[in-house]
Amino acid sequence: MRDLIFNLTRKNNPPVYYHILFWGLFMVYEITLAAAIRERFNHFADYSLHYLLNIFLFYFHCFFVIGKRQYYSIADYRYVAGLLALELICYYLGTVSINKVLTSAGISVSVPDTSSKLFHLSLLYRCLYIIGLSTGFRIALNLLDSRDRIHKFITQNLIAEKEKATLRTELLSAELSFLRSQINPHFLLNSLNSVYNRIRKNDPNSAEYVMALADLMQYALQPPTATDEVPIESELDHISNYLKLQRMRYSAEMEVKISNDEPDLKIAPLLLITLIENVFQHGELNNPKSAPKIEIMISLGELMLQTRNQIRSDHRPGNGVGLPNTQKRLELQYKDRYSLNYGAEKNIFNVKLTIQLR
Repeated sequence: MRDLIFNLTRKNNPPVYYHILFWGLFMVYEITLAAAIRERFNHFADYSLHYLLNIFLFYFHCFFVIGKRQYYSIADYRYVAGLLALELICYYLGTVSINKVLTSAGISVSVPDTSSKLFHLSLLYRCLYIIGLSTGFRIALNLLDSRDRIHKFITQNLIAEKEKATLRTELLSAELSFLRSQINPHFLLNSLNSVYNRIRKNDPNSAEYVMALADLMQYALQPPTATDEVPIESELDHISNYLKLQRMRYSAEMEVKISNDEPDLKIAPLLLITLIENVFQHGELNNPKSAPKIEIMISLGELMLQTRNQIRSDHRPGNGVGLPNTQKRLELQYKDRYSLNYGAEKNIFNVKLTIQLR
């Protein structure tokens, strides 16, 4: 019987058939034992009505009197003591009523005299016995519930620690890759400046191309760490230099609109450039009827970036990491503060990004 009760409590919400099995075995055990002692069985109605009363008391005490209540003060214990007294009274009245109904129907009961001392003692013992079983069952359920909550808490902590460890590993890898990419940036920048000084008189356009490239490299090779932010003006200047470079490279028509009403805001570095690069990598740049459109607006603490471009007829799929990586950075640095939507419709690719920067 003890093992069965334990099995019943292995889950927080045991299936109904477990309860039916428990009560079936419990009644068979008690009825058989009582019949062996008295050398007779009682009437079926006697067993049915009394066990219905016992089952009702068991679940009422388990789920309503005790439940998941926390006991912090004397008032809580007084409240439960009052409910216990009420249970005893109701159980007494219920048992007396059942005996009267059975007696009036001509069915014999174990203790017909409801005023005798034996009746009162047996009734008190029976009530406390059922309440004790119910209390044990409730304690087992509460312990299992606590175990599950502790297990869930520990699991969530382990997952969080694993995510932090993964993030630290990725950050370290990114920093190593960044350091490897810094192949003496001062040498490269000085070389570009030397080329600019040599050609600016004879070929001003090429000189501007070299200077724009030098500005791009200077910004890209010397950013802050991945978790810091830069002034929004610096990021916009970097985008403007990139667009200048692409205009000279392709001589293509494009619609560009950049407006910033809040120059004091900051943003994660090199966050927007991937979305701009996609326009030139995958867009049709030689169709004046469908010129690429790039719009960046910053107002009231919000940045809004929109791009629109026709997809190239000779389009080759890229490595597919640009937009997902951008979205991952947004999720890490602007969680619940951004919206990124992109997709193709009728050979036109649209991107819209909004970020609450303040």
